[in-house]
Amino acid sequence: MKFLRLAAALFVAAAIPAMSDAAPARPKAKPAAAERVVLPKDVRPDRYDIHIRPDAGRLTFSGEAKIALTVLKPTDRIVLNAADLTFRSVRLSGVAAAPKVVEDKDQQTAAFVFAKPLAPGRYTLAIAYDGQIYQQASGLFALDYEADGAKKRALFTQFENSDARRLAPMWDEPGVKAVFGLTVDAPQGEMAVSNMPVATEKALPGGLKEVRFQDSPKMSSYLVFLGLGDFERIHKMVGKTDVGVVVRKGDAAKGEYALDAAVKVLGFYNDYFGVPYPLPKLDLVAGPGQSQTFSAMENWGAIFYFDYAILIDPKLSTETDKQNVFTTVAHETAHQWFGDLVTMEWWDNLWLNEGFASWMENKSTDHFHPEWHMWLGTQAGQQGAMRTDARGGTHPIITPIRDVFAAANAFDVITYQKGQAVIRMLESYVGEDAFRAGVRNYIKAHAYGNTVTDDLWTEIDKVSPKKVTAIAHDFTLQAGVPLIRAKPAGAGAIALSQERFGTEPEQRTPRTWHTPVAVKGVDGGRWDGVVAAGQPRTAPVAAPAVVNAGQTSYFRTAYAPELWAALAPQFGRLDPADQLGLLYDSRALGETGVTPMSDFLALAKNAPSTGEPIVLQTLSEQLDALDWLYEGRASRPAYRAFVFSRLGPMAQRLGWDPKAGEPDNDAVLRRSVLTTLGEMGEPAVVAEARRRFERWLTDPDSLKGAVRRTVLGVVAANADAATWEQIHQKAKASTDITDRARLYRLLGASNDPALADKALALALSGEPSATDGPAIIAAVSEIYPDKAFDFALANRAKLETYLEPTSRASYYPRLATLSREPAMLDKLAAFAATLPASSRGEAEKARASIRYRLAVIKDRVPEMERWLAANGG
Repeated sequence: MKFLRLAAALFVAAAIPAMSDAAPARPKAKPAAAERVVLPKDVRPDRYDIHIRPDAGRLTFSGEAKIALTVLKPTDRIVLNAADLTFRSVRLSGVAAAPKVVEDKDQQTAAFVFAKPLAPGRYTLAIAYDGQIYQQASGLFALDYEADGAKKRALFTQFENSDARRLAPMWDEPGVKAVFGLTVDAPQGEMAVSNMPVATEKALPGGLKEVRFQDSPKMSSYLVFLGLGDFERIHKMVGKTDVGVVVRKGDAAKGEYALDAAVKVLGFYNDYFGVPYPLPKLDLVAGPGQSQTFSAMENWGAIFYFDYAILIDPKLSTETDKQNVFTTVAHETAHQWFGDLVTMEWWDNLWLNEGFASWMENKSTDHFHPEWHMWLGTQAGQQGAMRTDARGGTHPIITPIRDVFAAANAFDVITYQKGQAVIRMLESYVGEDAFRAGVRNYIKAHAYGNTVTDDLWTEIDKVSPKKVTAIAHDFTLQAGVPLIRAKPAGAGAIALSQERFGTEPEQRTPRTWHTPVAVKGVDGGRWDGVVAAGQPRTAPVAAPAVVNAGQTSYFRTAYAPELWAALAPQFGRLDPADQLGLLYDSRALGETGVTPMSDFLALAKNAPSTGEPIVLQTLSEQLDALDWLYEGRASRPAYRAFVFSRLGPMAQRLGWDPKAGEPDNDAVLRRSVLTTLGEMGEPAVVAEARRRFERWLTDPDSLKGAVRRTVLGVVAANADAATWEQIHQKAKASTDITDRARLYRLLGASNDPALADKALALALSGEPSATDGPAIIAAVSEIYPDKAFDFALANRAKLETYLEPTSRASYYPRLATLSREPAMLDKLAAFAATLPASSRGEAEKARASIRYRLAVIKDRVPEMERWLAANGG
């Protein structure tokens, strides 16, 4: 599943003292397992035959499930999962009397209790029931849209992590695999899509048809899919696999780009994994709307995407959109092996799915689009993981998950971005060939089964001269970020030692990581080795030199002042990856007091204004993030003048309009720089955006693609009431679902607090779609987090009808996470108290983020002000 975050640019702060070189205990090979809340193991499902009869107009459905099962030991009950289902009848083959039905709505289970214990053996459980169709992405859900002036409704399913139980009663746990046979009664004129191709169709009375799909392979319940609507399909063959994109009628041309991407990456993965894609078809299914938490879902053979994550419209889409579509297709297609063919045994190993797919999306995309420099782009995600990992509320990559409600908290930057960073580090350590050989053996050994993480390390260790298990345990079984300190060690050498990078006392507890480190001299020389707490190393490389050359390892580097003084002036000579490393580390270490903030500010001032676009984009984004700290301070104009002096020359060089033959990343940089300047109110940028906006109001074709997105974003940020209403009317009139959602979201992006209030009121008014309302509130939270959080809680009962059940515990804290107000800490604590203990993780992460930001404002911003007063010109 492609995970989304509501807000970025989170901050850290608080001084970190030097730590002892004494080596702390190594993490155990397996984490202490929480007491899991799971179904009994005395009954095993072997096959489901599920027949669904949806009534889309009434948002209800009726269902019949016949479950072939095996009773493994005597028991008087069969317990499975069910949520929001009403049972009409329950029968078990060989048992005359119907069982008593005992439901536990809190745990989402149903127990069928029999008068006498069932003997071991095979049975068929037949259940007739009714369920509901939701209007958010959970269970079987509806998405509404307009086509040719008529209102239409399409149905889809979303089951990860635990919502298959809303379609049918079943063993809804990833480690319980079975064969699924699915049948649906559908309107004659609509297309039905599932994991497998259609086996049979037959006409039914009342303008309906019965569509039965071929049996699935043995698979986990959360991967089942059903889609139903007025669709069309485009397709190509990749070997024996029919690859298709399923869209609403009329959108086929917009799906061609994604189809081409799917064809490319499927062939790449067939070769990489050494096991051909095993199903007869692979569909990419597009649906209108959006979710609070995800953009796509890897259902086996029928991947679901929201429109914006798969469709490309030349008039509206940007270069960033194209890159995102390609990488999202690559991510979800990688899951067809890592996640679908081989599935984690329980949610504590979710990273086996998501960390690997996040890494693989970049590897495959870089293969086909080296000009995008994907590995440079991934550093932004890794930095987000490091920020979270250095604060309270973090967790190990492999973390005990007590129940499915806690599993929702695991879909975060630690699982995805830290996961992929650790995989990249391990591949770099053992080498690409050995790593791939281990992955291939892992896939072959565990196809159609379930695994834990050590199964992967075992296969890699079998084929690699360098063993990964010990290093992998250090980075996956404990939370936190290593800090490698670099000091001079005589002529031509650098001493390396390992500590822990953290932002509060709890995050500074000494830990050891056996950390792969590469040191590369600017003028030549390289050393590769492993550094751990209590085991310092000396690299025979002369300064100036980069530690973590290539930035392939997961740690921060603190250079002694004399090493930094030699290295920083060489910034322009460094590889782009290492330029990024210096920018990211100097800001993070400066905010936490490990090194002076002046290290980052001097880099920002002196960095060339030409060069690799991703490096310049990163500089723009880092400067933009720091601006958030200056709210309400008299020094903010001086800071913004500094930013304008750095970004202004870039904006002038890039201009507003794309140039023939320019690299895609130049276009991405242009939008970043102009957006940063415009949102800070740089007069020339705001004036030009408004000029282009006025023309667009009467000539919509005057703005297209990235320029359109940039102009509208700058104008929305600086909008007055009249301009806000003009954007509002454009949103109401838009006939493109994705464009309308973006326009509505812009209404929440104004710097004017009165317009923020107006946007919040609009969000739940019923005018925007059910999926757009929460996005408007999230947009407000990026400018006014306290206002958005307070509004959401005040309207919690109504808002939760718009939210997916599994997103509710995380949605509210993410609204608050950018707050600069101490009072928000208590508000979040009070909110967390309303949740089950296992669902409070996101609230603690948000509180930690706010504590650190407050410390940065208190301790670091004055330091920055002093430096800018002396050096900002």
